Amino acid sequence: MLVCGVDVGLKRSYIAVLQGRKLIQCDVYSGVVECDAVGIDAPLSFPKSGQLRDCERQLLEMGIRLFPSGAEFFRPIVERGMQIAEDFRNAGITVFEVYPYATRKILGIAPKAKKFKREGREKILQELSKHVEGVENLSKHDEIDAVISALTVVLYFEGKARVIGENGILIPSV
Repeated sequence: MLVCGVDVGLKRSYIAVLQGRKLIQCDVYSGVVECDAVGIDAPLSFPKSGQLRDCERQLLEMGIRLFPSGAEFFRPIVERGMQIAEDFRNAGITVFEVYPYATRKILGIAPKAKKFKREGREKILQELSKHVEGVENLSKHDEIDAVISALTVVLYFEGKARVIGENGILIPSV
């Protein structure tokens, strides 16, 4: 089974492809990759009202920090994520919204490490390598988030993840 993870960025997005729990590709996103399912690291909908969706409130109650999908500064990322999701859906691929920090926190993958610092990325990779083979040469936080996005979907197919909230976020259930 091939599973993708996409870290959504405004200037550049990254995609990781896992075969089972083995990383087989991680690169700049340039379009839909044939796979069985994809996890997209961006909100895939806006709140019906206010700043937060129900799934985001649930994450906050679990102690997981996040940017509110209804915040004006975050709107371009949400729109980009929604477009990428639509592209995958149009190709017949199952799409999940994921949040790599939630996966890291729930699985204990260096939840206190700062991904923007080299030392933090190294700690995250050290812990991530217990879950995914072939991640040791990654260096960018966007690549790491793409891999964790894909891992979250792999966990779903292993029966170890669940969706919280209406049209919500896929998180590990372990």
